[in-house]
Parts: sequence; structure tokens; C-alpha cells
Amino acid sequence: MAEMAASPTSNMQTNGSGILPQAGSLVSQLREMKEQPAFRRALPTILAAAVTVIGLFAYFVMQQPSRTTLFASLPESEKSRVLDALKNSGVDVAIDPTTGDVMVPTSDYHSSRIMLAAQGLPTVVPAGYDNLDSIQMGSSRSVEAMRLKQTQEMELARSISEIDNVVSARVHLAIPEKEVFIRQESQPTASVFIQLAKGRVLGRTQVEAIIHLVSSSVPKMAKEDVSVIDHNGSLLSNSSHTTTGIMNNSELEHRVRMEAIYRSRIISLLTPIVGPGNINAQVNLDIDFTRSEVTEEIVDPEGNALRSEQSTNDLTREAPAKGIPGAVANTPPQAPQLTLGQTKGGNANDMRSSSSSEVKNYEVSRTVSSTMKPSHRIQKINAAVLVRDQVIIDPETGAKTTLTMSEEMQLKIEQLVGDTIGIDINRGDSLTVSSSTFIDTLEGVKSNWYETGWFRSTINQFGMIFILGIVVLGIIRPLLNRILVPASAVTGVGMSAEDELDIDTVEVTAGESLEDIKAKLKPKKQAISAEMLDTANTYDDKVAVIRMIVADESDRVANVFKSMLNKDMAS
Repeated sequence: MAEMAASPTSNMQTNGSGILPQAGSLVSQLREMKEQPAFRRALPTILAAAVTVIGLFAYFVMQQPSRTTLFASLPESEKSRVLDALKNSGVDVAIDPTTGDVMVPTSDYHSSRIMLAAQGLPTVVPAGYDNLDSIQMGSSRSVEAMRLKQTQEMELARSISEIDNVVSARVHLAIPEKEVFIRQESQPTASVFIQLAKGRVLGRTQVEAIIHLVSSSVPKMAKEDVSVIDHNGSLLSNSSHTTTGIMNNSELEHRVRMEAIYRSRIISLLTPIVGPGNINAQVNLDIDFTRSEVTEEIVDPEGNALRSEQSTNDLTREAPAKGIPGAVANTPPQAPQLTLGQTKGGNANDMRSSSSSEVKNYEVSRTVSSTMKPSHRIQKINAAVLVRDQVIIDPETGAKTTLTMSEEMQLKIEQLVGDTIGIDINRGDSLTVSSSTFIDTLEGVKSNWYETGWFRSTINQFGMIFILGIVVLGIIRPLLNRILVPASAVTGVGMSAEDELDIDTVEVTAGESLEDIKAKLKPKKQAISAEMLDTANTYDDKVAVIRMIVADESDRVANVFKSMLNKDMAS
């Protein structure tokens, strides 16, 4: 009674807002719907359908691939070229509506970049001097130096990319800091990475031009300190460091070119004899690339001529002593003081010394010659010629027979080839001519049937089907059997096929009402007892048994409920 008295008060309190009664009624309706047996029976089906819908939605959402930005901040012209290339390749490319960047699926990111790189896209190289505007005020000296170096690298890469056959370029400069002492100062170095177009190579002059461009752009940088590398990992600047490297490359090119000329001579000579494709020749040349220069001077002793002559004759006489011996007056006068008369009056025996000399200069005939011995001199030739054996078809049996080359034909070919390429036996040259069968088709490696791709894919598919079958039959099906209501529980418990009425045996006569027809169609029921509640497994089975009991003995059930209500009222 207290509960009944409290309810009007609560209703009056909630009617003031006008919202709570509706919410309370909605909640009560949901509770009543939840308590309905039909809703309980249909709840697993509803949940299964909801889960299926959610799973399908998640599946379709997951089918949309996640995208990532392929290239950012590209010009519009480059974007159009990149889009066309990706669409032609079948890539699901899209444009970001916010930034306008090119976006591709994450799984196609690396393959798209590789494919565009093969086509030389994008071709835009960022301008280096544009980065100078981004230097903030108050930056440290090291930051400014790095920005300036980066700017210089970009500009050099941009200049190198303008060369034909160069798709892109990157320049790395190693500029040391300035030292106080000149002896400890290090020289700057540079490395240039070049990506060439497909099937293209750089000539030696182009590599030299790149080295000169980089070395001239950086102060105090020598050409030897610049390294140029292509996308294949080959060092292109190696041959430009020393003269020896240049000579080695030129010598190798000369040897390969000469061997190709000799080989083409042999093939062109023997093709009319043995037929095209029936001959193979290889030539190995031993070339002496030593450079020597001899300077010789030859003198001809018989071929001479008088060029100049000089004669000299000196005479000295001794003057006789005069006067008192031992006195100073007895000293003979000096030679320049001798008078002519004294000289004439002297005796021939008074001659003290006499000398004469004669000098003659002759011009001798001589010859000076400078001789440079020729380089690229062939010291030895080794050649080998292989001729295909002739294949003859027997007209009677149709079988193919191989005919080996005769000795006469072999000697003839040796003589022709020897005269063509200049074989000299005395020099040590060698020539080998032989014949053999040629293999027209190469036999591939035969793999077993269980190693083929289709067998492995079939095994994988059957394995997936087997796993799904185990999951469905072992997990999902028992779970559904426990969740879903059995059909026997809905129609009745303990009903067999014998209790069902055959519709074909029901006769409908004229004048029968709808209730009479329903009574004929109503199947026979067995006696329902309370012991069936113990045999029922699930809650729904028990509810179905109770319903059938109530339907058969509704009066007894009503009396039970009346007695229960009377007891409650009395209490």
C-alpha cells in the first residue's frame, strides 16, 4: 500500500517537466520488450545480423587502402606528368584536397618511386639560393656556414643536371675550417653523384667538364680532389687523376677495337663458304704499348773542312855581360832596352829560347738523328675458329646425320684465315681451326610437379579451406546451436512425426466454420507433465513446456495464480 501511495507523488513530480514521463515510459517499454519471450528468441538472430552488418562495413572500410604522400611541393607541370605516368601504370593515385600533394597507396609507394625514377620523373631540382631567405636572424656561425654550403651544393647539382643524359645529380662538399697556420690547412674535397638516363653513359670530356666545374666553383680545390660516381657505383673520375690511367684505358680500347676488326674479317671471309651463323671466331692480340725514343749522333771522320788557323813564333836572345865583374854596371840590360844594333851585332850562339805554336780548327761532318720506335706493335696473335658441322638429311630414312669437316677444308680455312689476319709462325702466332655441332636450343632445368607454383597455390587454398571448415564446424556451429532456439521448442516438446496431422487427409465439408477447420488441423498432443521441466536443457525449452502446460490446463493454472494473489493480499 505504501508503494501504491508513493507512485502518485512520483508521477506528479515528473509531470512538471513533461520529459521524464516519456523517458520513463520508453524505458519501461524497452524492459517489457526485453522480457518478451519472442524478443528473447529473436535476440541472438538480431545480434548475429548486427555483427554481420558491422563486419561487412568494417571489411569495406578496410578495403580502402591507406595513402601516403609520394612527392610534396611539386610544381603543377610536374604533378601532371607524375599523375599521367602513374595512371598509365595502373596505380590508384589521388590528390590530397587540402595540400594538393600526390598521394598513392602505402603498398605502392616504393614501386611508384622506382617506376617514376626509371622515367626520369620528377625532373625539378630545388633552387639553392632560395634557401638563403630561410636563414633566421641570430643564427650561429656554424649554422650559416652549413646553409651556405648546402646552397652551393644545390646550385652545383642544378648546373650538372642540365648536362645531356644526366637525370639528377647530388654534390657533397667537404670544406674544412680555416686554420691559423698555413701548414696545417686542409684542402677542400668534393663528391658528385650522377644518375644517368637509362642506357646512357658519360664521355670522358663530359666527366672532365664536371670535375672542372666543381673545382672552379670552390676556392682552393684541385681537380684531383673531385670524385664523380654514377648510379651504377662506377668511379668515373678515376682515369682523370693520372696520365697512367688515361693510357691504360686508351690501350684497352685500342686492343678491343683491333680484336673486333680481326674477328669481323674472319667471319666476313668464311661466311660465304660455311653459311651465315655457322662460324664463330675469337682473336687475342698481344700488343706492346711500350714507348721508346732513341737519339743518335754519327760523326764522319773523313768529311772535314778547315775552319780557322793560327800560328805563333817567339824568340828570346841572351845579352852578353860587359864591364867589371861583380859590379852593378856589369848587369846586362833588360830585354826591352836592347837596341837593334846590339841585336844585330850579337852572335847566333847567344839565342836563349825559341817557341812556336800553330792552331788549326777543322769542321767535322756529323749527323744527329732521333728515332721513336712505334708503339701498339703486335707481338703475337692467337686466333681460334669454330665451324659448325654440316647436318645432312638421309633421303631414304629422313634421319639427320652430322658430317665432320674434312682435313682438306680445314687446311684451306687455316690458310685463308692466316693470310687475312697476318699469322706469322716465326713470331710465335697460333691459329686453331676446329668443327663441332652447335646447340640450337638450350634445355632448361626440369622441376618436379610438386615444386610448381600452381601446386603450391592449390595447397595453400586447400589449407585455408580446411582451417575455415574447422572453425565453422567446430566453433561457430556449436555456438549457434546453443544460441538459437530449436524448432522443436517452438512447436512443442515431445512432439513426434506421428502426432503431426497430414493435411492431405483432412476433409473440409460445406458449412464448416473457421474454428472447425482449425480444430481439424490442430495436431494431437501427448500428455504434458511437470517432469518435462527437468528434461529440458535450455531456458527457452522450459518456457515452451510451461506454455504447453498452461494451454492444456488453463483452469488449474488460473486457480494457482488466484491462491498466490490471495496469500499476498492477506500478508
